[in-house]
Amino acid sequence: MAPPRLTIVDAALSLPIRHDHTLLQHCLAAELAVSRSCRNGNCGRCDSSLLKGRVKLRNGNTVEAPATIPLCIAFALDEVEISNLPLIKLPIFWRCQWQNSRVLVLPAGRQTPPHEGDICAVLFEGSVELNEIAEVNGRNIVLLKPAANTPEVNSVSLITIDAEHEGQYTLWREYKSQRQVVWQGINHVTARSAQTAYQANTCKGSYHIIHDASTKKP
Repeated sequence: MAPPRLTIVDAALSLPIRHDHTLLQHCLAAELAVSRSCRNGNCGRCDSSLLKGRVKLRNGNTVEAPATIPLCIAFALDEVEISNLPLIKLPIFWRCQWQNSRVLVLPAGRQTPPHEGDICAVLFEGSVELNEIAEVNGRNIVLLKPAANTPEVNSVSLITIDAEHEGQYTLWREYKSQRQVVWQGINHVTARSAQTAYQANTCKGSYHIIHDASTKKP
């Protein structure tokens, strides 16, 4: 029988449950920036919605869904689904106009552009290409190397990533009942940034994150 899992609706994330870990520990291990402070259930900063399942609090009380629970003192008793996590911040992304394989154009308006030398990922509907920002000239973002793909529409999303972005997460796309791996072997921060950018763009289909200890870089 498969081990029970913790589903985090906000992050489209499913994790195997460790019964000796609080739900907050599960979230932090998955690199979710959950607001927290006291770690004893009093401050209310990590309070979240229990949608499905049962949890046991550190004081011995059992809580069944639906309910509001402090993640820092809640241990899963079976399959659990939570939402409304108080996340500290959202990932930053840029939706750019496609000029050519090396030049992306930021939309008009006041926004902070990426910086020269930043490692970045260009997000196509079904694939991701890693690159580097060679130059920022006004609204023009110049890539270090030409992109190998061309977008289906005249725009792409751009995110900046850490040099050490490897991990055990996979981002996949679901479209017309078909599943397609978009980006594999990345950490959750990177996966979440890409998922947020895809969801905000006009890409067809939906994008989901899974955690798999057996995931390897392609």
